Order: sequence, then structure tokens, then C-alpha cells
Amino acid sequence: MGGFFDRMSRSWEFAKISYSILWDFKSLLIFPIISGIAAVLVIASFMLPLWGTGTLEHWMAMTSGESAEQASQADQITMWVTLFAFYFCNYFVIVFFNCGLTACAMKVVHGEVPTVGYGLNAAMKRIGPIAAWAFVSALIGVLLRAIENANEKAGRFIAGLLGAAWTALTYFVIPVLVMENLGPIDAFKRSVGVLKKTWGEAVMGNFSLGFLGFLVMLPVILVLVVLGFMAAGNPAMLTIVITVGVVLLVLVTAANSAADVIFKALLYNYATDQPLPDFVDTDSFDRAFAPKE
Repeated sequence: MGGFFDRMSRSWEFAKISYSILWDFKSLLIFPIISGIAAVLVIASFMLPLWGTGTLEHWMAMTSGESAEQASQADQITMWVTLFAFYFCNYFVIVFFNCGLTACAMKVVHGEVPTVGYGLNAAMKRIGPIAAWAFVSALIGVLLRAIENANEKAGRFIAGLLGAAWTALTYFVIPVLVMENLGPIDAFKRSVGVLKKTWGEAVMGNFSLGFLGFLVMLPVILVLVVLGFMAAGNPAMLTIVITVGVVLLVLVTAANSAADVIFKALLYNYATDQPLPDFVDTDSFDRAFAPKE
């Protein structure tokens, strides 16, 4: 039990480091916010035309098995190609802005002050590898979806396992794309190699980030619920509460997302034997990667 709590304690320190960087450089929140807005626009650009023409309903019936036998080969091809295009656009947006945020986090690591412009410029310089990685990610996403659709229960279980494995193996792809001049396949191999060096207690940092994010989110939700009940009889006040609530939830979600990206950047930096900023407790990182007795 002691080992478990030691790992939790160290991972908690990692999470606090990530949030402390975000607190000192609040402008970094712009990256996940813009990424979220762009992702919503991507979803709308695909879903609205499909919904308006009835195509979305038809495809949902196809994938649920209600009309799979009647579906033509052209329908099947069109559906999967459209799904691939959607995944590609969505992944491209996410990876692009995560690369920009990672570049800024690396600038902090080197003792410099990051700017949003610097991050965007760094991502633009890696636009080719980013697009290539989005292509690979979209392809994997379509394959997992096909496995899931093949059998509702077994397919969903297998796709879930494969998806979790893919997420783990690609853990360091974003920092690799930013810091190393590698293509998508080599970036994947490099990510796996770095992951082998850091597998162990350090992975617990993800759980700490999630828990810390929950602690930040919880009081916001509770306050909004209380204010919502108090303003229930006043439409104008209720509108204000809802508006403020949406803004706060977006900010908290953006903070959690940004902290996760920063955490991976720090971990990659240390795992590749790069110096950490002075405010980082390097002893905590050393203990995290110490061999188990």
C-alpha cells in the first residue's frame, strides 16, 4: 500500500507542476479554447448537411444493422470516406493546437516566456508532419469504428482495448512532432521508445490530473446549481447564470486539457534527458523513474 500512495503523491506533484505553469502563463488557455471552437465548427460542417439531407439518419440505420443488407456498396463507401474525412479534419485541428501549446510549454522549460504567436508559428512549421499524423489517426479511427460495427458487443470490447492501447503507445507523439524532425511512423516508434523509459509511477500523473481537474470542476458545478435554483423564478437572472456557467465550464475544461498537454511536454523533456525549469522538483521525477525493488 505504501508504494501505491508514494506513486500517488509523486503523480500529484506532477499535476501541480503542470497547473502551476498554466497559472503563470494563462494565455496558454487560448490554445484549447480555439481548438474546441474549431472542432465544433468541423462537427457542424459535417453534421448539418448530413442531417439536413437525411443522410445521417440513413447511415445510422446502416451501422445499427437495421438496413445493412439493403445498403448499396456505394452507400457504404461514401459513409466510410466521409467518416475518414471527418476524423482527419478533427484530428488535424486537435493535433495542430496541441503542438502549439507543447511548443510554448517547451519554451517555459527553457526559461523563456512563451507567446501564443510563437506557439502557432511553431505548429505551422510542422504542418506537414501534423497533417500526416492526422491522416494516420483518422485511418486508425475508421478501422476501430469498423471493428466496433462488426459486432455490437465483442466488436465494441475489442475496439475499446485496441483504442486504449493506441492511446498509450502514442502518448508522446505530440512532443516528438514538435521537438524532433520525424514523420508519423517514426514519431510513433519514438513515442513507444520514450514510453518504455517512463512506464511506471509516472503514468499515475494522468490520474492525478483527472482528479485535480475534477476538484476544480466540482465547486463550479455546485455553485452554478445553487444559483440556478435561486434564479429559477427569474428568467433574466437564469439566463445570466446559464451564460456565466457555460463560460466557466469552458474555461475549466480548457484548463484541464492544457494541463494534460503541458504534463506530457514536461515528462517528455525529462525522459529525453533535457533540463527541467528551476521550479520543478527534479527529485520527484527521479523517484518516479527509479527501478522497482
